[in-house]
Amino acid sequence: MKVRFLADAPNFGTKNKPAKISLQTRSPYYWWWVYLRRNEDYLKCCENGGKGKYAKLYKDFGDVREDNFKKWWKEKGVELFSEKHVSEGGDMVLMELTDKAQWNKSWTDDKVLVVAMPLTSSKRYLQSRFNALLNKRHTIKRGRQYKTFEESSAKYPLAKNYTIRNLETTLAVYDEYLKHKGQIPKVPYWKIGQSMRLVPSAMTTDNMSMNERQVYRNVMGASVKRYITNAEKMIANAGLGKFPLSK
Repeated sequence: MKVRFLADAPNFGTKNKPAKISLQTRSPYYWWWVYLRRNEDYLKCCENGGKGKYAKLYKDFGDVREDNFKKWWKEKGVELFSEKHVSEGGDMVLMELTDKAQWNKSWTDDKVLVVAMPLTSSKRYLQSRFNALLNKRHTIKRGRQYKTFEESSAKYPLAKNYTIRNLETTLAVYDEYLKHKGQIPKVPYWKIGQSMRLVPSAMTTDNMSMNERQVYRNVMGASVKRYITNAEKMIANAGLGKFPLSK
């Protein structure tokens, strides 16, 4: 049975035609792995062979120190994040019912469209009627699954409050912050944001007054601080088997 995920799964391409790295990074599961690799306590658990504070999580996620997402995904990720198929009330595929005993009482009209197609009618007629019914009933946008994240049956479901761009930017700001952490004199947050052009509308210019510059620096600094705080939360959450941010 085909493996299903509620969010975009990473695409590695084939051996002869490997996919671009962007087809991996567009997946939130890639970022879950990346953020977990920033969790120092979890890395210590990996160094200790799975012993310590995160021993339980280690049994599922394993050693993430090797910089090889593809290998980790195939060995661990697929099982952790795929939707689990269950017989009662779970996923179903398009199929022909040959006996009334195959009817599932859990099917509701918001999730399943049951159609009787008289084989005495022409294919053209049946196809046009089916398409008309499908267009009327199937209102979910292309690329989305019918399940919501709250209904996920994955062992480790995603929280829905994320965008790939935000996950990427948050970690980039955090990594830039770590480069300057502990420096003397201390590098202010606004300088970190300025170097990354984090908030284009808060960039200072030479023709600004001191007061104007301070206002813009405050905006930039607050933005950087927010990204750092969220990064630390997500790194901590990854160590708890949650990602990205809890409600």
